Amino acid sequence: MAGALAGAAVAAAGCSGSSSGGGGQVTLKIINWVNPPANEALKKINAEFEKKYPNITVQYQTAANTAGPYETLLQTSVDSGSADIVTTDHTMQPLPVNPTRANMDTLQFWGTHSVFMPLNGQPFLNNMTPAALQSMTYNGKVYGLLSGEYQWVVFYNKAVFAKYNLAAPQTYDQFISVLKTLKAKHVTPIWLGLGGGASGYAQQFLTEPLMADLWLPQSPDHNLAADLEKGSVSWNDPAFVKAMTEEAAIAKYLEPNYTGEAWQGMPGDFAAGKAAMLLDGSWDLASVQKANPKLQIGSFALPGSNVASDNQPLLSNDLTFEVLKTTKNKDAAMKYLSFFTSKPIYAQYVNITGISPSQKTGTYSSFSSTVLGPLFGKGLPVGEVFPPLSASQGFYDTEANFPTLQLSVMAGKKTPQQAAATHAQDWKKS
Repeated sequence: MAGALAGAAVAAAGCSGSSSGGGGQVTLKIINWVNPPANEALKKINAEFEKKYPNITVQYQTAANTAGPYETLLQTSVDSGSADIVTTDHTMQPLPVNPTRANMDTLQFWGTHSVFMPLNGQPFLNNMTPAALQSMTYNGKVYGLLSGEYQWVVFYNKAVFAKYNLAAPQTYDQFISVLKTLKAKHVTPIWLGLGGGASGYAQQFLTEPLMADLWLPQSPDHNLAADLEKGSVSWNDPAFVKAMTEEAAIAKYLEPNYTGEAWQGMPGDFAAGKAAMLLDGSWDLASVQKANPKLQIGSFALPGSNVASDNQPLLSNDLTFEVLKTTKNKDAAMKYLSFFTSKPIYAQYVNITGISPSQKTGTYSSFSSTVLGPLFGKGLPVGEVFPPLSASQGFYDTEANFPTLQLSVMAGKKTPQQAAATHAQDWKKS
């Protein structure tokens, strides 16, 4: 893989990317992963773009799972230069403390090795938030256009909560009380689908938020990810042990077959009333609404701490557009990004997907903004909580295997203390 990436970077660096120019017919190829709300929005936007620019045809190709078929499609497209615009779901920043090929993820490597075309000077960047620009900037050059951010929270069925006189919990003890009450009433408290290759959701929706609630407030620089990389804190820290202890306690209130329930079915299962709450990202709200438009939904940050103010949603960058430097359709690609970021089109994207905007101004009326209420667009960047995992780490501290140990803790096969010791043993400072 490293050799292929290096080859791609060298090839890309040697190509300036020519203009589509003129009025001839142009085919603009965009690739994306299977992400239902975004796919729905982009297919609509693509048709509107083609109507405005009849000489440009958008060839839109998708593949499932960013860690599977889409990863392969993305790699192939970069190696061959067969796409014009690619999409990713990682951020370039923050880079590891001491970035090397071994500890950078693929996007970071491409972003620091001239695979993407710099977007500096493009007017469509003017309304982007500083955080959105910074997340895709390297050495002063902006290499990606962030479509927006999502919150990781707990969604709840308001009717079920009202039936049992429950309020949205703000602290851990209140949360456990709600879970116990629902279970006593023979109601499945929480739904989380980890089947179909989504074991990482355990880390994403449980481990990381609990780390943010319990450990981040104690970190020396209030940047837990950086502190872990520098070695100023260790995975053996009691706060991490406590986070996993709570993770195991909460797991007892998930649906019985949570490791086998497909992640793709989570929105529909919650919409069908299979559980009172859903551990998920706000990207799935559009699918929940589509499955059951009458469902009344509320939301709250997963409360790991008994200090309510420490419990905040985590914010994750989502779909980001990058233009390959090898493109022969630069003009068409820039027209597309300019069209996408125009106010009515971008508002349409936000409202369909439920994403929180990465633009400084705009008016939105999405279902997500209603459900999230004061949480809409608010939270802690996940990059300040969880460090980059890379192949240079030991087995259980790689991206593929970190969740494996968390599942063992949730199932009671490993104690939190054992898991913390293993993570500490496998961890190598950047």
